[in-house]
Amino acid sequence: MLDVIGPSPHNQHGTLLPAISTPESCRSTHAARPTIKAMKRIDVNHHWQFRSIDGGSWQSVTLPHDAMIREARDPNTPNGYNTGYYLGGTYEYRTTLHVATPPTAALLEFEGVYPGATVLVNDEPAGELTYGYGDYYLDIAALLKPGANALTVLVDNSRCPNSRWYSGSGIYRPVWLWVADTGDTADSRDLSGLSGPSITRSPSADVTKPAPSDSPEPCDVIRPDAARISTVAIADDDSATIAIDLDQPIGPNQYLWTTVADASGATVARFRGTTGMIPHARLWSPASPALYTARIELCTEVGTVLDVHTERFGIRTLTCDAAHGLRLNGKRMLLNGGCVHHDNGILGAATLPQAEYRRARIMKEQGFNVVRSAHNPLSKAFLDACDEVGLMVMDEAFDMWWMHKTSYDYAGSFRDHYAADLAAMVRKDRNHPSVVLYSIGNEIADTKSPRAAEAARSMRSIIREIDPSRPVIDCVNPISLSLAAKTKAGMNEHDAKVEGEPGLNTTLEHASGPALLAAIDRLMPLALATGIMDRQTDAVFREVDVAGLNYCRQGPEWFHRRHPNRVFCASETYPQEIAYTWPEIRRLPYLIGDFVWTGWDYIGEASVSAWAYTKPEPDGWTAEYGNRAALRGHLTGPYRRYPGLLGGSGLIDITGEPTGQMLYRQVVTGVRRRPAITVRPMQLLYGGGAARPGRTSRFIERGHDGVASWSWDGYEGRDALVQVYSGGRCVRLLLNGRPVGGTGPVRRCMAEFRVPYEPGELTAVAYAADGRELGRDVLVSAGPEVVVSTRCERVPNPYPQDDPRWDDTELVFQSIALTDGHGVVHTTGDRRIMVSSEPARGDAPDAPSCAIRDAELLGVASGNPITTDELAGPTCTTYFGRAMAVWRVATGVPLHSHVTMES
Repeated sequence: MLDVIGPSPHNQHGTLLPAISTPESCRSTHAARPTIKAMKRIDVNHHWQFRSIDGGSWQSVTLPHDAMIREARDPNTPNGYNTGYYLGGTYEYRTTLHVATPPTAALLEFEGVYPGATVLVNDEPAGELTYGYGDYYLDIAALLKPGANALTVLVDNSRCPNSRWYSGSGIYRPVWLWVADTGDTADSRDLSGLSGPSITRSPSADVTKPAPSDSPEPCDVIRPDAARISTVAIADDDSATIAIDLDQPIGPNQYLWTTVADASGATVARFRGTTGMIPHARLWSPASPALYTARIELCTEVGTVLDVHTERFGIRTLTCDAAHGLRLNGKRMLLNGGCVHHDNGILGAATLPQAEYRRARIMKEQGFNVVRSAHNPLSKAFLDACDEVGLMVMDEAFDMWWMHKTSYDYAGSFRDHYAADLAAMVRKDRNHPSVVLYSIGNEIADTKSPRAAEAARSMRSIIREIDPSRPVIDCVNPISLSLAAKTKAGMNEHDAKVEGEPGLNTTLEHASGPALLAAIDRLMPLALATGIMDRQTDAVFREVDVAGLNYCRQGPEWFHRRHPNRVFCASETYPQEIAYTWPEIRRLPYLIGDFVWTGWDYIGEASVSAWAYTKPEPDGWTAEYGNRAALRGHLTGPYRRYPGLLGGSGLIDITGEPTGQMLYRQVVTGVRRRPAITVRPMQLLYGGGAARPGRTSRFIERGHDGVASWSWDGYEGRDALVQVYSGGRCVRLLLNGRPVGGTGPVRRCMAEFRVPYEPGELTAVAYAADGRELGRDVLVSAGPEVVVSTRCERVPNPYPQDDPRWDDTELVFQSIALTDGHGVVHTTGDRRIMVSSEPARGDAPDAPSCAIRDAELLGVASGNPITTDELAGPTCTTYFGRAMAVWRVATGVPLHSHVTMES
């Protein structure tokens, strides 16, 4: 059915490969031949200047750069909770390209500029970038001149709100210059044959529109995103046949010559033409993410190499049907997924490859085997990381079609640009073995309108033409869909009234939103029984391979009875629902996986998942919003109100620290076999001096608030609400060696206890139904001393040194914690901290330090979803005793940072 390939766009023309050995079986009579210089990637991310057009002064920056994270948060910004109260603005970037002789082919690649940009070369229009998450190539060869060339990028992010989450502003992903030059002016090479979206310059400089020609002429340059490598077949002897296809035609006197190397650099195959065989192929999978590199040469019949293109890929097969589920290399895969937004927490939206690799690695280590890009194309660096660590991907294109979710979002551009932007995403990502699904939309309010099925059919056709190997999914929220308006307008017709309809998003801005969602969730079975959800979604679901259901736990079995050949996915779920969906995924082959909201916490949608606690406390949430949690009006806790900063639902917080919700998912899915102890936060439950825990107003998008700590200084004698996650039948607790709390039955993988807090050691022992001990977990209390402890994780640039994407910098993630002398974290008594690169005056010589010198501090923050902290600043207040600083340093350069805390 759907059989896939795999790769990761390590698209780098002219980049040197590792030294390769050539086994006898790979040797060829393909003689050495003259080579024209290949098209190559040049790093143009350094030596930029940046300013805010609204009166800002010029400053030097290195790309990627997020302008929004450096704006001051403002409770009155039109962005509101969407961006965590960060402002938009208008910005200008400029740099100079020095060219001795203008190249005969030159493409300027922007991997991402939000929300779009006008690009000028020597004050001449080079192109308009219209999708903030799109990958664009601008043909600037005709605009370059000998000597200095001024490159200007104008960004307008002042029309707000234009995103439901933190978007960032400016050139937040890398920029590259692709050039080709023969060194021989007699040899003309041009790009006229490279038709396709995001490369051809029209008089209006709209590069997102396809070239007018339907039959492009052959040319002697391989476009950077033109190659597709697919797995044709895998034989019983483990040999694999692969195919090399280009989106551009090959001339009658041209041919392809491909050399394939494994991860060690050893040559494993050479072949002429478009297909070749790799003996003893290692297949890509999450358990064994084997990767290969293809060096593709475009040659003439006389032996001249016109261009060289290298592409990293993986070998694997992929099928998906209702009888067998989603199978990778013939084995059924249960998708244990997490949704992720594109921001990097403390770094804002800046796509630094070190941070992207770290995030992918941590998610894999914590038990996820797949991520969903919510709700836009992921960066190339993140997909590269997923390929390497073995993390599968649902690759999502859009959060809206015609109908707006915020006032100035992409819906205004969808009609004119969706085809080109979707095609660009598929070309960018099709060679990544990690990508197993293409998603054409998230909670699209247009779904119930007749034109939605036509749009889904169009998008599926676009995807199939470029990459027929992966299933296509549309992710629908039946609840928001039922609240949306409907139109009879066609795809190219405008319905102003309906397209401005906000649907569920504005409804939930009211303080009763949490109560409304909880009520809807309880009524879901009744809503399904009416059949309205099936009637509203059937036409669109018929056009895709997988029906994605957001927050519709009972949906797959109900829909399956009516559509037995349809494949379903729990494409967005509440964290606590995994106790229901995971057993169903194991039992039902047509239900392929669960994607929790969210795998990693994110900036924006401020405090939508934060719970409200009725007891007052000096610096907590209720101090900001009053001391009661009403279900209506302005007193409904922190829901979407300043100083909300983060969504608060992440199973992993923005610093990379797993939360209690992550532990729960690990236990339910079997990633963790032993029990896990968490304790509901006592300082929030009790406040300043209450004897009994107060009431909690819970929002359904957060399942648990427990913290893996037995350090609750100041709350001795008051009941600790202990929650133990376990796959056993029952749990018993030991406090300082004696039994407490009796025997706790396990319900939905959790046992609950009320235990008077007493410092010391708390042990949980899980038992099976036959009385066998299954495992135990232990927490210990922190001692009386309070010190600042730091631990540094240095993450180098993940690319090889001969790759243009490599630079000699590392990111240092400095974990900061308030601990006792043995490193046990104090969960209460959070303090303000200040981070600097030089020791403060008067500090003791043994003050906590980290081995980094001459470092650039990129930001300091905690995982607190509700705080007045600025992420890009040098200070923050710890959250449950923890915080993090992120530095950029030259590779191997040492020095000391210093962390001070308020007494």
